[in-house]
Amino acid sequence: MNYFQVLSIVFGLILILTRPAIQFFPKQWNAFELNTAYTERQPRWVWYVGAFGLALVIFTWYMHFTAGIPYSIVITLMLTLTLVKMSQVLFNYRQFRAFVVRVLERDRKTLTLINVFAMILGLASLLMGFLLY
Repeated sequence: MNYFQVLSIVFGLILILTRPAIQFFPKQWNAFELNTAYTERQPRWVWYVGAFGLALVIFTWYMHFTAGIPYSIVITLMLTLTLVKMSQVLFNYRQFRAFVVRVLERDRKTLTLINVFAMILGLASLLMGFLLY
């Protein structure tokens, strides 16, 4: 297995396996998100995860340019797009948390759309991991 195959499979599994918990156990997921993951004050862990995420994106770009794996740009770009969310969590935490509260407590339709999109992205990532790389 090459780096991009592992990355695609792991990324896909994370996207797919979290969706049923979000959709079918809303009270438990909401409690986890609002009371543990995204508390009123920005938790310190987001900076550690942010640093890890940035390092992973940088390493992935390095691998893209040096490994010579066909179509590695696809998963590299998908992973790079996670920096958008990460930047919001790190630098606009209050607004991000307000969005999370709105979506989890009042706007389940938006949450469903996010989950459907994430599930499709996860399936595409899994297929790439098994068929493309």
